[in-house]
Formats: sequence, C-alpha cells, structure tokens
Amino acid sequence: MIHPMDWLRRTKWTIKQEIIWDRVIAANIRGWRFWQVEERVYWLYKPENGYKIGAELRAEDAKMTSIWRSVPENNNPHPAPFPLWLPARVIISVLGTEAPGVVLDPYVGSGTTAVAAKLLGHEYIGIDRSESYLSYAQERLRNAEQEMPKIREEMRLHIVGDTFSERKTKGMNVGRFGPESREASLVGARLL
Repeated sequence: MIHPMDWLRRTKWTIKQEIIWDRVIAANIRGWRFWQVEERVYWLYKPENGYKIGAELRAEDAKMTSIWRSVPENNNPHPAPFPLWLPARVIISVLGTEAPGVVLDPYVGSGTTAVAAKLLGHEYIGIDRSESYLSYAQERLRNAEQEMPKIREEMRLHIVGDTFSERKTKGMNVGRFGPESREASLVGARLL
C-alpha cells in the first residue's frame, strides 16, 4: 500500500500538516481489515522566497487540534459526503473571511466545498465528470443560504478572546510562560 505522504513527498509541495477527519462511523461490509473511520486532509503549500514553514495561523485557528470528529453529511446523494463544517474550517483557517480568495475543488461531487466557499464570501471553481453531481451541486449552490446556520456554527469556533501574547502581557492563563511561573522558577533556582 502506498501512503499519500509517499506521493506528496515527490512533489514540489511542502507538507505543512496532516489532519485527520474521524468520521466516527464506517461501512465495512467485509472483514478483510479493521474498520476505517478516518480520512486525511493534507495542508500543502509551495514555499516562497525561501520561507519554508509558511505563514503562522491566527490565534483563533491555532486553537484547533489536528483531529476533527464528526459524522458524514446525511441526506446527500453522493456516496462519500463530508459535513459542511469541514471545508468551511479549512477555508476560514487558510483564506480567512475578509479578502475574497478562490477555492478550487477538482472533485466537486455534491458541492459541499463550493457552498462553504460561497457562504464565506469566496469565489469557487468546481470540477466533476458526473453530470448528475454537477446538477445537484448547482441546485445546492442556488439554495446555499439555507446552510448558513452551519457556517455560523463553525465560525463561532474560530473566535478567541485574547491571543497568547495578550494573555501573557496581562499575566493570565499561559501556563509555564506566565510571570508568576517565571518568578517561582527563579526562587527555586536560588534555593538550590
């Protein structure tokens, strides 16, 4: 079996992160292997001007973990639909919501990614070879506003009160990096 990382390492893309979508459920009809309940999201980019690690996440996005759990979308004719929050989370974290960007989905299927892009104020390009999926995606895009509550729910997860730097300046909630922990370690060092 060839892991996707083996293929990705042969490209000119840099792998920033592998994110796991834990679908929680699986449809393993045969007992040939363990039930596979996860899919992977690969965050790739091309380094510019020798900058190898890419841009830092905003504080509101950096609080997310690399494992995202939720069941697939239901009431969808596509055999492998993912929930609307999944592409919305990626779009919010990578493109933000202020300046419009372009989202390309080479396998648009039922249009979930295009709907997320549209509702977040971005342009989108969807490609698929199935006329029936393209028709369904177009219909879904015409009625996209009905899915806005799901987008708002995801956007609430990207709100953070104070950044790490702001909390540190105020002396709050920063663990071993706070001023009181530094003072305690200096006292401990003097006792030795």
